[in-house]
Amino acid sequence: MKKILLIALLFTAFKVAAQDKVLPAEAKPFVLKGYEMLDYITGDLNGDKRPDAILILKVAGEDTNMVDEVKRPLILLLRQSNGKLKAEKRNDNMMLCYHCGGVFGDPYESTKINNNGFALNFYGGSSWRWGYEYTFSYNTGVKNWLLIKEKDVNYQDGDPEATMKESRIGAAELTGINFDNFNVNPTYANSKWEVTAGKTFFYDSPGIGNKPRKGYLVKGNTVTGIRELKNFVEVSFENTKEQFSTGFILKKDIVKIK
Repeated sequence: MKKILLIALLFTAFKVAAQDKVLPAEAKPFVLKGYEMLDYITGDLNGDKRPDAILILKVAGEDTNMVDEVKRPLILLLRQSNGKLKAEKRNDNMMLCYHCGGVFGDPYESTKINNNGFALNFYGGSSWRWGYEYTFSYNTGVKNWLLIKEKDVNYQDGDPEATMKESRIGAAELTGINFDNFNVNPTYANSKWEVTAGKTFFYDSPGIGNKPRKGYLVKGNTVTGIRELKNFVEVSFENTKEQFSTGFILKKDIVKIK
């Protein structure tokens, strides 16, 4: 229970801190027309020992728009050798919208810059609470920020201790996702898969060497694929009692049904 309370308290603290920030004069020219600052974070984003910044914008009056999921642009500002900031990259699909948090409200929790990268945190829900954390790290070879960690926590507000589930996905499975193509609300095409192994187990956190759950599928079972990773597929399985199980299973143990 202490962990659940800590998550909620941190959300409130970071939300208030973001609202109290003042945008420095050097960053004001990067504010897009019709937008205002949601958050502004400083730190070294690419390992050159210069103070960079992340500028997150919101449409003025976004809380009054009850229909559209208004985008919140996130802009990376890199410090140049002349001491000035330059807008290096922008992604309009990196942030959850104001109304995406359900009855809990604005899901934006915080952004932190460290280790030549940054992490985005979101928290929301209603009777079912959820939290997401996405960590990006700068790669000098491709000159881009790669997604190296994804964390997903969810629980039922009425019984958090019994319903808490946590999933962690590391860089080995998150291949090909970078700052440019990341989408916090991706669209996945559902696919059908058949189990070909004699037995294949569910994983909460996909990764070679990770410990699986006790639950498993057997040869001939069919599942709905939600998304593919490098070595795993996130799936949903319905048994004969119309009960659903979700999780990650090894890709080598299944074959896609065409």
